Amino acid sequence: MDIKQRITSTYRYIEPNLFIIGLFGSIGFPAYYFIWVYIFPQPYENLPLRIVCALLFLPFAIKAYMPSIFYRYKEKHFVFSICFCLPFFFCYMMIRNGWSVEWIMSFMAAIFLSIIIIYDWLIILIFTTIAACTAALMGYLTMGNIGNGFHSSYLIVFSFSYFTGICFNYRNRIEIESKQLFSRSFSSGIAHEMRNPLGALYASQEVLLELLPESLTDDPLHNRLISNAEISKLRNIIKDNISIINNGHNTINLLLSSIDNQKISPNSFHHFSINEVINNALDVYGYKNKSDRELVFFQMNKDNLFFGNDILLRYVIFNLLKNSFYYKDKTNFKIIISVYSKNNETIISVKDYGKGISSTSIKNIFTEYYTSGKKNNTGLGLSFCKKVIDAFAGSIECYSTENISTTFIIRLPIITSPAVDKMKYDLMSIKKILFIGNQNKILSDINHLAFFYNFELFYKKASLYNIADLDTNNYDCIIIDINTINNTLLTELQEKIATTTIKIIVIHHKNDAQKITLSKAYESYVFEYDHIDKLQQKLITQIFTQKKPNNILFDTINSNKTKIMIVDDNISLRLYSGILLKNAGYDVIEADNGLTALNYLQETTVDLILMDSQMPIMSGIEATKEIRTNNQYCSHQHIPIICYSGSLDELQKEHLVNVGITDFLLKPSSKKTLLNIVNQWL
Repeated sequence: MDIKQRITSTYRYIEPNLFIIGLFGSIGFPAYYFIWVYIFPQPYENLPLRIVCALLFLPFAIKAYMPSIFYRYKEKHFVFSICFCLPFFFCYMMIRNGWSVEWIMSFMAAIFLSIIIIYDWLIILIFTTIAACTAALMGYLTMGNIGNGFHSSYLIVFSFSYFTGICFNYRNRIEIESKQLFSRSFSSGIAHEMRNPLGALYASQEVLLELLPESLTDDPLHNRLISNAEISKLRNIIKDNISIINNGHNTINLLLSSIDNQKISPNSFHHFSINEVINNALDVYGYKNKSDRELVFFQMNKDNLFFGNDILLRYVIFNLLKNSFYYKDKTNFKIIISVYSKNNETIISVKDYGKGISSTSIKNIFTEYYTSGKKNNTGLGLSFCKKVIDAFAGSIECYSTENISTTFIIRLPIITSPAVDKMKYDLMSIKKILFIGNQNKILSDINHLAFFYNFELFYKKASLYNIADLDTNNYDCIIIDINTINNTLLTELQEKIATTTIKIIVIHHKNDAQKITLSKAYESYVFEYDHIDKLQQKLITQIFTQKKPNNILFDTINSNKTKIMIVDDNISLRLYSGILLKNAGYDVIEADNGLTALNYLQETTVDLILMDSQMPIMSGIEATKEIRTNNQYCSHQHIPIICYSGSLDELQKEHLVNVGITDFLLKPSSKKTLLNIVNQWL
């Protein structure tokens, strides 16, 4: 881990306590000036230096009100402020006060505070050393001899304070990290175990959907004793099941991401329609009886967008419905969901006419593990709902009258609110933007935006080679100057990214002489460029508007019968993937572990390998190492190997790329995703 990563980790660790630190620092430094001057007079004091320290601490206390540019440098400001105001300030004042007992004790306290706030031993060692040396230099420049009152035994005391503090803090930190590691490992294990049955179910559903004809007209022999209506019903049931499984996988991904970051990750936040999310939630909720759906009424005057995650909001609606239905046996029970706008907020009201909640219980309704006596209730549902709404920069409240009704009020900020703008600003720093074009003015403007938002900017000139060589997994948005691209290149680009979620911005100029034919799917991405402000607005809108892939399928049968090897210990997934690939015109070889795959490679040649990462006997990782490094498999050393796995984070992906993995495919994948990624590498 390099210094930058260490600083980021340190900042994330202490961030929840920054307000208290900032409050004490901004008040304490000036206050102690009067203590040391008037109550316990010291030989030397420096009010301007104390004011500088107070000003450095102040942003911690008013972090929410700081300008957006501050957030770009918040981690650097944090480390500099702590090191300047603690080791440097106290060491300098100790030297200027002739190594007095009061300031020796104050300097030791500063060491302990530094260790508590910056737990990383290496950062403390480096910056404390720099700060102490700088303080000694400043003391020498201002007063000459800095040794008056100094005794070498002080170094022993300071070193002991430093190293004991580091050891105890390091031990506590190791314990915390081990618990976090356990929770991540535990959640990954649960996810893996959940994905296996979900994957097998998904595989069988996709195979059924593949084998079942669209209608009887697709079966000229009419061998199936089934009506068109029954075929239609079966296909709809299978599609519903696949949709539910996909939702389950998305939820697992979100939970894993949230556990890894110790909070709900905003990385998947986009603009979503509240109407669509709630209607979808009501359609797919697991009602115990069909008649239960008739007890829920949804009313909305006007649809609004919110900034967040559709799966998480749907989870909140599910949880509120589940709690409401617990008392559905009450006479005249019903649930009314209303959506309306008020004071630049979108308000979602979920009201049930059930048993109600007592005034004593309602105070703790969002507290973790608190239950109101319901059977099989963990007390985590509503607390997680609050975390979700808090992550959306909103709020959730509960009002209830016993034996009459309970109302949950969710307040979500509009997508143009300052709170949402701040979230977007923070998220832009992890985005990767590609500009394709030759105009320096546009490139200069995008560079200005890259500096402001701190996103990564890539640049390519428009050429067939650059388009063909484009890595579609590496960008969040592509900005295209329409003046520097022709129809051939644009068509190539459209085909390249049609099945991805990459956002597109096509820059058009007022007096364009060149006419480009755009598909209807990209017409909404064209805008007339005349100023950087318009480009900024368009970029933010496109980045945070969810794009659904066009899902162009590559169903053309390969006349050369390209051969693909599927290596997976799950027989259902091998069967599923094999049928889809065979129907697309590929030859398929199956292996149940890495060793079997290596034996096959000695006897036959394949063009691509789909490899599971975890298998008995020999894992996919070990098999990939052998293929890439062992001359026995020299004819296959450069073929694409797609890692087919249920759960991979960025660190695992980086490790697998170093091993020799070419690309990644989440298990199980839909027919469209599977065929698209196979075609991408063949």
